[in-house]
Amino acid sequence: MKKILLLILCATLSFALLSCKKEKNTVISEADSQIPHKLKNIDSNTRQYLEGKHVFLLLGYGYNDEAFVEKTRAEITEKFGLKTEDSDGLVEIAVYPDDFLKGSSARISLLYGMLEEENLAGIVILGAPESTNASLARLQDKNDGIYPFPVFSLFPQDDMLGSEATATFVLDYAQKAGILDGEDIEHTPDFDADTLIANSIQTMLNPREPIPATEDLLAFVQKIVGPNRTITRYIDTESGLQSQNHFIFE
Repeated sequence: MKKILLLILCATLSFALLSCKKEKNTVISEADSQIPHKLKNIDSNTRQYLEGKHVFLLLGYGYNDEAFVEKTRAEITEKFGLKTEDSDGLVEIAVYPDDFLKGSSARISLLYGMLEEENLAGIVILGAPESTNASLARLQDKNDGIYPFPVFSLFPQDDMLGSEATATFVLDYAQKAGILDGEDIEHTPDFDADTLIANSIQTMLNPREPIPATEDLLAFVQKIVGPNRTITRYIDTESGLQSQNHFIFE
C-alpha cells in the first residue's frame, strides 16, 4: 500500500513539474514574440551597445503626409520598436512641421533641444527642411566637432553645403524639386522609402562596423540603397569638384 501511495505521489510531482516547465516555455515564447523583427537575432555585444540608446528619425518635406507617417510608424514598430512616452522602442520618430511648432510657427531650430541630451545610436533625416544643418552643427560643436553616431541625410531640401558638412553622407536624386521663390515644394520620388529607412537604421546597429570614409563610403551607401539603383558621387556644376559624401541616383 505504501509503495502504491509513493508511486502516486511521484507521478503527481512529475506532472506538476512538467506543467510548470510547459508554462515557463509558453511565457518565454510569448515574450520572444514581442521582440521587434530586426532585433531578434542581434548578438550580445550589439545588444549591450544599444542599451539606453535609440535612433532618431526625422520625417520632413515629401515624407510628412499622414498616410506615409502612419505607414512608417507601423513598419518601425514591427521591425525595430517605436520609442514613445509609453513604450521603449529603438526608434523615435519626429515629423516636421507637426512636432516643431512654437505657437503657430514651425521651427526646425527646436531639433537641437530635442537631441542635445539624448543618447543616440544615429540620426536619419528624410526631406530635411531649410536650416536643419544649423541644429546639426550645434550638435557637432557640443561633441567637439565630431558626432559619436552616424547622421544620414536623405533627399534634403536644406542648404546642400550645410547638409554635406553636418551629415555622414547625403543621398539625393539627380533631378528633384526644390525650394523655389520661398515656396516649399514637396516631392516624393518613385522609391521604396521604407526599405531605405530600414536599411539605414540597420547599419547603425552594429558598433563593430564603423562607417567608412572617402572612397569606401560609396560602396557603403550603395548597400543601403540596394542593387536596383546605382549611385554616383555628386559633382558640383560650377566648380566641377566631386563630393566625398554626397551621392545621387536617378
